[in-house]
Amino acid sequence: MTVIGITTGDPKGIGPEVVAGALDDPEIKGLAEFQIFGPLAGDPRLPDAKAAEAALQALTAATDAALQKKIQVLVTGPVNKARMRLVDKDFTGHTEFLAQRCACEVTPFFVAHHWRVALVTSHIPLSQVAHRLNAIDILKTLRQTHQALQTRFHILEPKIAVAGLNPHAGERGSLGDEEKKVIAPAIVQARREGIEAEGPFSPDTLFWRMTQGKWDAIVAMYHDQGLIPLKTLAFKECVQITLGLPFLRLSVDHGTAEDLVGTGKADPANMKASLRLTCQLLD
Repeated sequence: MTVIGITTGDPKGIGPEVVAGALDDPEIKGLAEFQIFGPLAGDPRLPDAKAAEAALQALTAATDAALQKKIQVLVTGPVNKARMRLVDKDFTGHTEFLAQRCACEVTPFFVAHHWRVALVTSHIPLSQVAHRLNAIDILKTLRQTHQALQTRFHILEPKIAVAGLNPHAGERGSLGDEEKKVIAPAIVQARREGIEAEGPFSPDTLFWRMTQGKWDAIVAMYHDQGLIPLKTLAFKECVQITLGLPFLRLSVDHGTAEDLVGTGKADPANMKASLRLTCQLLD
């Protein structure tokens, strides 16, 4: 039977509660064998550094288990990034941690129902996006998205839309030239490689067109451009997959919600969605 590793995340947050709640569901419990990394009972009284250290140790152990093939999939619970930097000053998120530890180039890829969004850049300040954006990273994102749609989602000829960076996709250069200088060349090269990519499109209408079923995935240039519309459409069902790792990794797409700890209001729906999608992708 497939073994799915689950990290419970920050013990001061709702991670332990939502993992325990998901595994209490008989449907979820019967999907696979689970190995838990971290406590299933949180403790909001823990000092911040101790909570962060516990979360980091669990994440490190789970990653090593995945690399050693002791688990086939890693599903991660939420962590507090600021708190994690108390014990790892370079920590910016699960995705970056995994990419560094596995020495891989990765793409954050988000799924909610039949909508899919990949990000070229992720956890960087908005002020740096235009400077950091380059054709090499856009092309890498297109390649990994195309491959995932074929191998994980069994779409033989996937269609991918690419968002512009600027309003109205630059308005022919009057609102920015990144579309012409950086994004379009990556799309041209992707098409030469047989990837059916289109764009760059104006971001303000692109996601509405996605809901009409025009494309199999969208490549967004930065974090909020891709995730605000997707989370608005389906917050509880939105799940992250990290493309490019040597193992399958999924994650809930919510934070630690420390105001909900111990209130009975922590909802395991997103963790359940992550575990269901995990098993669908393994078919």
